[in-house]
Amino acid sequence: MPSSSFLLLGRPHTGAWWLVLQIAIGVMLCLYAGQAMLRMYEQATAADGIDAADVLVIPWMQPAQGQDPGAKAVLRTLRGVAGVRSAAAGNQSPYGTSAWSVHAWKAGDRGHRHLVSLYLADEDFMSTLGMDDTHGRRFVNAEYQDYTGDQHRLHADPAPAIISAAFAETLFGHVEPLGRSLQLLPGKRLHVVGVLHRVPLPATAHRRDGTAVILPVRMTRASEAHFLIRHTGDANAVSARIRAALAAAYPDVVVAAPASLAALRAQASSGATRHAWTSLAICVAWWLSTLGMLGLGGHRWMLDHQQEISLRRAFGATDTQLAHRLRGEYLMLAVIACAIGMAAAALLDRLMPAWTISLPSLGACVAVLVVTVLVVQIAATWPVRLTRRIPPHLVSRSPSVRL
Repeated sequence: MPSSSFLLLGRPHTGAWWLVLQIAIGVMLCLYAGQAMLRMYEQATAADGIDAADVLVIPWMQPAQGQDPGAKAVLRTLRGVAGVRSAAAGNQSPYGTSAWSVHAWKAGDRGHRHLVSLYLADEDFMSTLGMDDTHGRRFVNAEYQDYTGDQHRLHADPAPAIISAAFAETLFGHVEPLGRSLQLLPGKRLHVVGVLHRVPLPATAHRRDGTAVILPVRMTRASEAHFLIRHTGDANAVSARIRAALAAAYPDVVVAAPASLAALRAQASSGATRHAWTSLAICVAWWLSTLGMLGLGGHRWMLDHQQEISLRRAFGATDTQLAHRLRGEYLMLAVIACAIGMAAAALLDRLMPAWTISLPSLGACVAVLVVTVLVVQIAATWPVRLTRRIPPHLVSRSPSVRL
């Protein structure tokens, strides 16, 4: 076969570069869908620092006007229910729909304030949730105080605080955080006594970066508290007994049905699940359209260049040589498009903070490249078959080459 130009890429061909753009967008969609699926899996299965099994949450209570029974009385009632091992009250619960946040900053550095989730926890809060062991220490009984309802008087100054490892790294980097000070609201100073590796946040937390502060503050009003119950036995049976006990003790109070903490976690990750499957569906639909465009583009090109193929056959080109040449050019399309798509993803990740695509690991990039090449080679199958149907004598019918 004589040396000659490419079949598809050897001449100005706008259609080929449109195909490159189509494939490049498909590569970016693959990266996005893959990372969305990974986030969905991690959110559903990653360790969260608590033991959510056998924990029920009462997210709210609505007493009659002026008849709040008090969080202490409600806890006493809950602890008397058969099957309840422990009960605690806090201002919010992990994976709940109510979120408290506060600005905190390193002492002397108010210019760099951080919005973090704030937990007000009583003596049984951490043990009821089964939180991981603390680096440092937990609160002692003398450090707990009642919440007055005034967020500017959350604690005496200074007060102990337990913070998440993510917040400790944000504030202090790799320096030991124990014993260091931070500010919570103007003039309110905290000193760090413990660090938790993970602190699960409410589903509606203002930030999802794992930054949290826990203070030894008891909720006093039942209407402002979330009640956490660790139980034994069947969750539905315990839930029914809890509702019956609360209805008998406080007939004028409307109580939300206890919800499983594990179910709340699944519900909190439902948005990520929908997003991941939607991203995957869009990616698949885009690649199906790309596959069709590659096939139709190759078909149209073959119809427009039958005489060129016939001339190559007249010079001795075999089916295998034409197939290799055509598949090689489709391979070039795939490689060029992958490079453009990955470069665009990396560039947008740096230029636009809101852009959620970033380059994954090298292995994932190689996997995307391999899948792209396979899809493009599948699309090349039809044009390759068309080349076999073009006879070498077709060129003799053209007036421009007829002797």
